[in-house]
Amino acid sequence: MKQARIILVLIMAIAGLIFFSEHLLQKEIDMSQTINPERDTITKKQLVSGNIYPIREIEVKSVISGVLEVYYVQIGDYVQIGDRIAKIKTLSEPSEIEQAKMNLRLAELTFEKDRLEYERDKSLYEKKVISASEFDASVKVYKTSKEHYEYNKNQLHLLTEGFIPSTNISNVVIATAAGVVIDLPLEEGTAVAGRSIFRDGTNIALIAQLDSFFFKGKVVETDALAFRKGTKLTVTPTSMADLKIEARIRKIAPKGYLDQGIMKYDIEAVFSLPDSVNILSGLNATAEFILDERYNVLTLPESCLIFDGNSTYVYILEKSEFKKKPIETGLSDGINIEIISGISEDDRIKKR
Repeated sequence: MKQARIILVLIMAIAGLIFFSEHLLQKEIDMSQTINPERDTITKKQLVSGNIYPIREIEVKSVISGVLEVYYVQIGDYVQIGDRIAKIKTLSEPSEIEQAKMNLRLAELTFEKDRLEYERDKSLYEKKVISASEFDASVKVYKTSKEHYEYNKNQLHLLTEGFIPSTNISNVVIATAAGVVIDLPLEEGTAVAGRSIFRDGTNIALIAQLDSFFFKGKVVETDALAFRKGTKLTVTPTSMADLKIEARIRKIAPKGYLDQGIMKYDIEAVFSLPDSVNILSGLNATAEFILDERYNVLTLPESCLIFDGNSTYVYILEKSEFKKKPIETGLSDGINIEIISGISEDDRIKKR
């Protein structure tokens, strides 16, 4: 009887030791080698590289050809409509000057004749010798002749001196819009082609309104199909990592182009900035946009998964050992992945 009790005690001791050992093993695995699936939001994002530009950039051009004599502004200056930008000095052919001199002489002779007739008709009208309509006709001829004379005099002065003494309109280029001067592309002394209906003319300055901008980037065709006008992007200038700007798509190019064998499409997203934020035209930037998002779904780190062909598995802890179990997955953000079926929140999954 005593011997039976001793054997029973030994059996119980051995069973307790086995249970205790398994408990310790389970505890060690739980703490260091497993993880529980968690409820979380999975967001699939995409980054697009590009640049930032002002929505409105105005090229300032001259109406006359010649040589850039002097700039009146510097890059970074704020200008209003009508402010002086630059002065153009004309370069004329000798034949043009001679023709202008001849035109001036003829205009001067005509003006002198019409002036004398005007003064004579004025005297006769005051004496009531001629009618009011006759005097009005004489006044009209006189004023027209005077304007023609002044025009030819200014043209000769412009050709010989490079400017008109009575006005700055012809040889001084002025700002056609208010904004910040962001570029002065010419050196003083550079030849300038005047703007006309036959040619665009030489760009003398670039004025931008730095309160509204657009992000321009290139995306592959799959991302282009995901975009719609109004899609929200988060734009971050590369040199200003803490600045996050909300922008919205305004343009998706309907026609793509091949870039290293990949079809790409231009996109543009617009945004505004408060006065306290100052950015420059052409800054490198990245735009982040959401391709897909799933809320309150079961997730696991992708590192826990085993991929075998078209199947996906995890190792699940069952009775102190890991067993391979198939699962169905959904959306991934590159770090965590949605678990559709196969495991629950209570399961312990082996880390890898």
